[in-house]
Amino acid sequence: MVRRGGRRPARPFKSPRGPVGGRTAPKRDEPCPAPAWGRGPLARGSSMALPAPFPTPKPVRTPTLYDYGVIGNLHTAALVSRFGSVDWCCLPRFASPSVFARILDTRRGGFFEVAPTEAYESDQTYLPSSNVLLTRFFLRGGRQLDLVDFMPVGPGHPAAELPMLERMVELRGGTARIRLTVAPRFRYATEPATWHHQDGGFRAHGSNDRLWAKASVELSIDGEDLGAELALGSGERLSVEVGWGEGPPTTKSPEQLLRTTLGFWQAWVHPPTTPLHRIAGLWHPWVERSELALKLLSSESTGLFVAAPTTSLPEWPGGARNWDYRYAWVRDAAFSAQSLLLLGHVVEAERFLIRILEQVPLEDQSTPLRVMYGADGETDLAERELPHLEGFQGSRPVRVGNGAAEQFQLDIYGEVLDAAHLLAERRPAAVATSYPRLAHLADSVVTLWSRPDQGIWEVRGPPRQYVHSKLMAWVALDRSVDLAQRFGHESDAGRWAPVRDAIRDWILTHGYDAASRSFVQAAGATAIDAANLRIPLVGFLPFEDRRVRGTVDRVRRELSVGPFVYRYRAPDGLAGPEGAFLPAAFWLVECLARMGQRPRAFSRWRRLLFAASPLGLYPEEYDPVRRLPLGNFPQAFTHIGVLRAAVALGATETPSFLEPPFVR
Repeated sequence: MVRRGGRRPARPFKSPRGPVGGRTAPKRDEPCPAPAWGRGPLARGSSMALPAPFPTPKPVRTPTLYDYGVIGNLHTAALVSRFGSVDWCCLPRFASPSVFARILDTRRGGFFEVAPTEAYESDQTYLPSSNVLLTRFFLRGGRQLDLVDFMPVGPGHPAAELPMLERMVELRGGTARIRLTVAPRFRYATEPATWHHQDGGFRAHGSNDRLWAKASVELSIDGEDLGAELALGSGERLSVEVGWGEGPPTTKSPEQLLRTTLGFWQAWVHPPTTPLHRIAGLWHPWVERSELALKLLSSESTGLFVAAPTTSLPEWPGGARNWDYRYAWVRDAAFSAQSLLLLGHVVEAERFLIRILEQVPLEDQSTPLRVMYGADGETDLAERELPHLEGFQGSRPVRVGNGAAEQFQLDIYGEVLDAAHLLAERRPAAVATSYPRLAHLADSVVTLWSRPDQGIWEVRGPPRQYVHSKLMAWVALDRSVDLAQRFGHESDAGRWAPVRDAIRDWILTHGYDAASRSFVQAAGATAIDAANLRIPLVGFLPFEDRRVRGTVDRVRRELSVGPFVYRYRAPDGLAGPEGAFLPAAFWLVECLARMGQRPRAFSRWRRLLFAASPLGLYPEEYDPVRRLPLGNFPQAFTHIGVLRAAVALGATETPSFLEPPFVR
C-alpha cells in the first residue's frame, strides 16, 4: 500500500482541464487475472474472477454510453467510464442535483478520475454476480492497473443518508504513474466547491452541499479540485473514498466494505433453483445482468424503481428529445416488480405494490393515479431546462424534472393490477390485505376508461383514444374480476365484468383496421404502433389469432430495421427523429417465440444480444445505422424486455443452429 511519506512521494498536483478520452495505447501483451484484494472471494485464481461474456470495445476518442458501467447503493447511482472517470453522480438520491456531471458537459460538469498518465487500453467487467465494477488498464510491457469501483451497501452501512464512492487501485507487473482528480461541481455545475482540510481528510462545501474525501495517499488542493499524481510499484495499492455529508460514516477499511458489498449482491441474486433460471438458463449472463440492473435502480427506502439513473441522454444525437428518467414511473416500476417476481424476488414485488397503493386517491375515483413519483415518493417533479450545460455530445436542452408527471395515462392501471394479480399467486395474504385499494383502482378504470389520454409514449400533443391504453384498461378489469372472485367479492366481479367486456368490444371495433389486417395506434387512425405487440402478451387474444398475426407481421414490415423496432412512424408533435425502441424489439422476440416462429425469434434475439454494452447493459433506444446507443442509460424498461424474451425463448426447444458464443 502506498502511504503518506512513502518512498514514492506524490508530485505537486495540477488538475487536468478538458474532456476525457483521446487516449490510445499499444495492444496488451498478455491477459491478466482480476484483482486480488487480500484473501477470501477475490483471491487470485478464484472462479469468481471470470470475465463477463460480453465483447470488449475498441478504444474511442469520444466516450459513448457503452463506455460506461453503473454502480449504486439502492438510493443513488454513478456512471463510471472505462477511462477511469466517474462522469455522472447525483448525491444523496437518484434525483438530487448532480455532483459529477461531465457526461452532460465536458468542461463544466465535474468528474472524479483515477487513471494512468500514460497511454493505455482499457475494458470493464463486473465482479461475478454483483454490481461491483472492475476497470482494467493495460499498459506497455504487460503491466496492468486494476480499478475496483463500488458504492458500499449492506449490513452496517448507512447508505441512505451518507452514500459514498469507493475506488481501489492495484498495479501489477512494473511501475506506473497515475493521476487522481476529484472535481465536484455542485447543483448541476452551478456552484463551485471549496475544499478544506479536515481530520486527516478533506471536505468540500457548496451553499447547501457537503462532500468529503479521504485517500491512502497524500492529496493536495488545486482551486476547486483535489488530487494527486504519483507512482505505484508492482503489487502496491491505493484507495480513495468520496462521500456525502460531513465525514466518513464508517471506520471499516476499504477491503471490509468491498467484502460486505460484494456479499450483499451475491446473496441477493437469484439461485439456480429459481424456475426462471431453469427456463432461461441458456441466457444466464444477460438474465443475471438485467436482474442486477433492475435491483440497482430500486430504492431501498420505498421499494420503487427508477426508469434510469440519468437525465437528458438524447434519443437522437443533437436532438431535443432529452428527458429526465430519474423517477419511478408506475408503469415501468410495475414491470420491474413483475420481472423480479419471476426470479423469485417476492419481497421487491410486494414492497412496490404496497408503496404504490398507498398513493391511491381513495377520496375520488375520477382523480387519476399519478404517472410517476420520485424514488422516495416525491410528487413535485416540475420540468425545467439547464441552459448552461452543453448536453451529451451537444444535445440540448438538458432537462431536470419531467412534465409527463402531470399527464393522464390510462394504461398504468392495468400494469399495477396485473402486478397484483401475479403477486397473488405467491403472496395471497398480502394482496388480500390491499384489496380495498385495488378495488378502488378498478372502480377508477370504470369511471375513466373512455377518456382520451397521452398513452404509453407520453405524447406531448392532444390526448387521443389510444388502443394500447384501452387494452390495459381491459387488463385492469380482467385481473380485478379474477382477484374479486378469488377473495370472495362476487358483487365487485359482477360490477366490473360488463365494463371489461365493453372495453373489449371497443378495441375490436375501433382499434382494428380490416384493410391493413392489424390493430392500429388510435381510434380513427391507420398507423401501426409497436405497443400493440402486447395484445397477445397480456392475454387479450391468443397468439394464433389472425388479427394478432397480422399486427405482428405489420410491425415487422413497417417498424423494423433488422432486429430493431421503432415505436411508431406517425407524427407525435416533437421535432426531430429518435432511435429504435429496444423494449419493443424484445416484445417482438417474445411474440415470435410464443407464436411458434422459433428460427425468426432466435435470429432477432442473437443480434439484439450484441446491442448490449460490453457489460451487458442496455439503453432505451438504438441507432441501427450508426450502431449507437441512445437515450438514458441503463434503462429498466429494456432489461425487463430482456428477461421476458429470455423466458419465452427458454420455453421453446433449443434450435440446432444455436452456436457459440450464445451457448455458454
